[in-house]
Amino acid sequence: MNYAIILAAGEGKRLKSTHQTKEDKMLLLAGQKPVIYHSLITFNDHPDIDQIILVAGKHNKTALDNIAKDFGLSKVKNIILGGETRQESVNKAFQLISKKAKNKDLIIVHNGANPLVTQDEVAQVLDQTRINGSCIVGHYATSTLKEIHAGHILKTHDRNKFFAAETPQAVEFSLFKKALDKAKKSKFEATDEAMLVENLGQKVAYIEASEHNFKITTYSDYLKLKAILGDLPEDFRVGIGQDSHMFETEEKGLTLGGIKIPDENKLKANSDGDVILHAIFNALSQAIGEMSLGFYADEEFANGITDSKKYLEIVLKKIKKQDFKINSLGLMLECKHPKIDPLVPKLKKSLSAILNLEPKKIGITATTGEHLTLFGVGKGIQCFAIASLVKD
Repeated sequence: MNYAIILAAGEGKRLKSTHQTKEDKMLLLAGQKPVIYHSLITFNDHPDIDQIILVAGKHNKTALDNIAKDFGLSKVKNIILGGETRQESVNKAFQLISKKAKNKDLIIVHNGANPLVTQDEVAQVLDQTRINGSCIVGHYATSTLKEIHAGHILKTHDRNKFFAAETPQAVEFSLFKKALDKAKKSKFEATDEAMLVENLGQKVAYIEASEHNFKITTYSDYLKLKAILGDLPEDFRVGIGQDSHMFETEEKGLTLGGIKIPDENKLKANSDGDVILHAIFNALSQAIGEMSLGFYADEEFANGITDSKKYLEIVLKKIKKQDFKINSLGLMLECKHPKIDPLVPKLKKSLSAILNLEPKKIGITATTGEHLTLFGVGKGIQCFAIASLVKD
């Protein structure tokens, strides 16, 4: 049998100190699930893992037990309290396993704070352990390594000879027993399982870890994890807006993005028909959970207001009230005329002033849609807008 020991007893003091939080990092949400879930599911679903022993702390044992039950992690057979050190925690789990394990069984130890371990890594580590007795994963050193002492550099080392250890780390049961027994007798304290095996004079195999197999230590590590899993920061919002209008047949005077184009036909609308500002309004309003332009426009028109910049002021005030500001804006127009590309510099300048947004954060593209729609054949203009907001 193959046993997995998942370590989750730590309190994450470094993460707490970098973000002044009392939350247990194992229980923080990433990808809409607790951090520890992502470690557990890889081993729970792996065909070569028969049983999981989850090592918890007093502060999170109940929560971890609930996670295992709620997510149906059937291979989590035991949840035990860890010790004061990593080695003590591993030894406690090992003693539980030793009641029924055989010499050739494999024990794989993984840090629950390495949530993005892959099934392929687990498979490779187990394969190499069957051959070599023990194996770890890690990352090759990429920076120049300096040995230091008393404020000075003593020596520069060849980085090609160094390897930053991660987990999982696996050891054959009989070898692991010898390593733990020797460490206990000599009061040797190791920082990982490979170090215990090295203390026996045994060589340890290694494989390169996957790119995203890293330990969640600081709050920035946690944010990196959330980004990889597709989570948006709490202080970030996105909205999509659209608007379209047909051209008047006779009346000239097109308003687009707050600029006047006198030689183009006006767009049919109760207002000035500025499809760009209308689409922007809807994108911004959606981003903060508010209503569409039509909800507000009728009242404004009833008061004699037809300038779309005035309409836009409504949602800009709401954004400010919620302590957000516009981060970026993207526009996509569909029309046969006017030609949009030559107008882009003027449009960016106008929108920059209206929205208080740097021109470089405004993107404007256009298409005729291969003339497949009314807009593409010149009957009107359609605009899509996507806007992102960040906390001010």
